[in-house]
Amino acid sequence: MSISSLANAAIVVVIVIAVLARRLSWSELENSDTDVWRGPLVMAGIGLYQLHDKLTGAELGPLDITLLILGVGLALFAGLATGRVAQVEHRGPKVFYRLGLPGLGIMVGYLVLRLGLAGVGHLLGATITSGGGSLLLTLGANLLVQSVVVQSKAHRQAEEYSSR
Repeated sequence: MSISSLANAAIVVVIVIAVLARRLSWSELENSDTDVWRGPLVMAGIGLYQLHDKLTGAELGPLDITLLILGVGLALFAGLATGRVAQVEHRGPKVFYRLGLPGLGIMVGYLVLRLGLAGVGHLLGATITSGGGSLLLTLGANLLVQSVVVQSKAHRQAEEYSSR
């Protein structure tokens, strides 16, 4: 494993720990659409950039495409499930959310499956699925879906709360 691969792995681990720590504690849900998509979109963009660098001069095979689609599909499903079990609470005019233990369980399960998929890709010789770029891309997609579901849930609960 090269130094750049180790650095990528360390960056991904730090990002995952920071995101989980932030989402496990009660955080204010800003009432701005940019707050929902900015972080996850930047993360996915960095992942795409790293994938582009990795693909320069390399051939993309059917195994790469299949594993990448499986990884993104897994990320989207886990993001939807995590967003649905997230806790949303209204405190006066502000809305707070957190993942809670069910959300943590889904995220840990997702990360284990995603890292397993990366390991299988590496063992089978896939070019792009075993690197930090694909992990950042799929984690960004996961967090984007999760954030959109949580914001939708908060809006729906706010409408129910105001109609009482």
